[in-house]
Amino acid sequence: MSGFSGVIPPIVSPLLAADQIDAPAVSRIVQHLISGGVSGLFVLGTTGEGPSLTPQMRAEMIELTCAAAAGQVPVLVGVTETCLAASIALATHASRCHAAAIVAAAPFYFDVSQQALESWFDALATASPLPLMLYNMPSCVGIVLDPEIVDSLSQHPNIIGIKDSGGDMAYFESLCGRHRERSDFKIFMGPEERLAEAVILGAAGGVCGGANFLPHVYTSLYKAATRGDHAGINAQKLLIRHIFESVYYDDGGQMKLIPGLKQAMHEIGLCRPLVAPPLSLVTLQHAARIRAALPQLLETCPL
Repeated sequence: MSGFSGVIPPIVSPLLAADQIDAPAVSRIVQHLISGGVSGLFVLGTTGEGPSLTPQMRAEMIELTCAAAAGQVPVLVGVTETCLAASIALATHASRCHAAAIVAAAPFYFDVSQQALESWFDALATASPLPLMLYNMPSCVGIVLDPEIVDSLSQHPNIIGIKDSGGDMAYFESLCGRHRERSDFKIFMGPEERLAEAVILGAAGGVCGGANFLPHVYTSLYKAATRGDHAGINAQKLLIRHIFESVYYDDGGQMKLIPGLKQAMHEIGLCRPLVAPPLSLVTLQHAARIRAALPQLLETCPL
């Protein structure tokens, strides 16, 4: 498991209704991603709307994704819960489906100390049949994992790395500096627009939501960063900026990443644009802007 690297997209959860997974769409998306050169798949993350899905839907997403991947790439499963037993149960189900690892952010309801969080993650890693990757996601859970706690947890034999989505590059650089020489604990970047900088700092890769739509953009960016190809980096970052402007941001300049991403995927035949509550569909104007941007995006990075 210490060999994880590259682009591991947080796969979207395609829906037929708010309480129903679109099974054929899962297979289409998985094959689209694998064809785009990704190194793994992350199920039930933020982009996958994990917290908004019913327990049955979460279990089904794990089953469908693992079956569609069929061992071609490893599958990582988000098990973030406010109940430790529920996280362990989801990890056990993921193991039965032949997933490769689990990913967990901090429990987010009670205000607890960093020491309590360390005990939580230690207990989860000890009970889990799969290796655990920590997930620093303060914008969603309201907690930043202290680097010292990360250092301590990194010594656990069943904790293999951390995905950092905090957006604080000083924090991220500190993580990389502390663990740069280790092969048994990997650092992954969450914000996709910072993938190249992260790899240059020593990260193993990135968890890039936009790869659901145009995987080649992100796998090409990763490869360019690993070989120090600044022209290649700049070319792919221009495409990512265009994706942000046309797909992620609405007409009022508000970030609508998941609805915009699903709308773009709908336009190229991968899934319906439906999102689970409390998220809502993009506006008609935003959908039209996404549609208008597609020819240029697809010309520079064909499917």
